[in-house]
Amino acid sequence: MFETNQAKQPIEGLKNNTKIIDPLTIWLIRIACLLIIIVFSGLLLGVPFAISLSRSLLNDTLLNAKEVLRNLIETSLT
Repeated sequence: MFETNQAKQPIEGLKNNTKIIDPLTIWLIRIACLLIIIVFSGLLLGVPFAISLSRSLLNDTLLNAKEVLRNLIETSLT
């Protein structure tokens, strides 16, 4: 007896709540979700690439610095 009245009230409430969100808001939410997905996937793919690139640049810089120091020491000793 009480179950039927309680079950009908939320369904009627849901019918009224669906009219609150207009189609423009729904599209804006969809676009925001897509942009969030694109940004986070870009970060997940970009961070390892940036780390490997910075490591290689650092290694090249250190090797060049060692060569410069060797050349300076050789020229100063001769």
